[in-house]
Amino acid sequence: MQPSLSNEVRESLEFEKSNLAQGSVLNNTFYDAPHEVAETPPGTLLRVEKDVNTAEYLLPPTTALSRFVYQSETLNGSKVPVSAFMLWPYSPRSQPDGYPVVAWAHGTSGFDANAAPSNHKNLWQHFLAPYQLALQGYVVVGTDYAGLGIKKYASGETIIHEYLASPSQAKDVIYSVRAAQTAFPELSKRFVAIGHSQGGGAVWAIAQIAATRSISGYLGGVAISPYANLIEDKAEFPKIIAANMVPALASIFPDFQPRDMLTPEGEHRVKLVHETDAGTSSAVALLSGVEILKPNWKENVHFRRYQEMTSNGGKAIKGPLLIAHGKADPVLSETVVGDAVQKTADMDPSAAIVYYRLANVTHVCALPASQHLWTDWIADRFAGREMEPTCHQYELDCARSVTAHQSDQNWYLEPASKPYQAPGP
Repeated sequence: MQPSLSNEVRESLEFEKSNLAQGSVLNNTFYDAPHEVAETPPGTLLRVEKDVNTAEYLLPPTTALSRFVYQSETLNGSKVPVSAFMLWPYSPRSQPDGYPVVAWAHGTSGFDANAAPSNHKNLWQHFLAPYQLALQGYVVVGTDYAGLGIKKYASGETIIHEYLASPSQAKDVIYSVRAAQTAFPELSKRFVAIGHSQGGGAVWAIAQIAATRSISGYLGGVAISPYANLIEDKAEFPKIIAANMVPALASIFPDFQPRDMLTPEGEHRVKLVHETDAGTSSAVALLSGVEILKPNWKENVHFRRYQEMTSNGGKAIKGPLLIAHGKADPVLSETVVGDAVQKTADMDPSAAIVYYRLANVTHVCALPASQHLWTDWIADRFAGREMEPTCHQYELDCARSVTAHQSDQNWYLEPASKPYQAPGP
């Protein structure tokens, strides 16, 4: 352990490691990149474990778990192996051609291999979305994203997680569904995508990709607290977000150097994030309280180019899109997202968008606050109900006083060790 780490960071790192279902992915052959399939097309199924030992996880009773490895594409189109999970309900809903699929795009879990939700005991966002979707009767396909789970290519080269490169994560989502359908022919060919934060940006990007090429079976997407862009965000937290983009910038632009954006202390802190394999909470702790970015970081030409390549909003979309964002979000500004929605609607008045502003709701809590909206919306897509080709915007408020509502998540899942902790057979 690094001697410069505070007790708070050490405890956070230990907690994150305690939530790994099967220990480090670095010691798990499931997460090794297959050697013989380096150039297979994206969407190709590379490996599947149809029945995972659920006793190693903290899953809702009666659900089942599968996981698989498949081929995807990076931002620049090169092939990359990616891992994913599937969460099965006891008795799935049915469509004429099989079980309906919901592709889940997770929020930021970390930046290195052990941040893979497929190896988290609670699949990272548990009852906030993936568990609820399965309990609603959908087969949930959840990509880990490239660089999370599988650490290296078969050649031994490290896979860089292209953080907040929404088109890259969008391709991970799209191709995960294709590979899952190959592994399990009983799945429907139709799917809806839903994501939160980083994953919300990925889902928005899927809609933008769909405007340029056909995505087989795609019915629409749900983006909760989505990433749009950082250029227009004037808050403090986006500085931490931008610092975590630096490894991706360095991998995409050969003439970019981390010191072009980071202060010397920032370079040290970002290096610590990766040396310790820090998850989200530990990374935030490591990058807080010091100046990590140079004053003119938003003017860096490579950063601005990365934003142009990866941002959401003001671009054509195809397929219906539901977006919900908390007005009290301290991580990603609702104002920035609202502007991105409006720019999209102004550019294409026929874009089928419904946007909910959630008063007094923060970043993660937008998921439970809007849950009944997106569960009904997903059911409507599978039922074939058409959305009006225009942009509708609504503001929702809480039923009781702000102080009466639980403001943030104040619990976590842990295994029961005594019969009375999980009553009833």
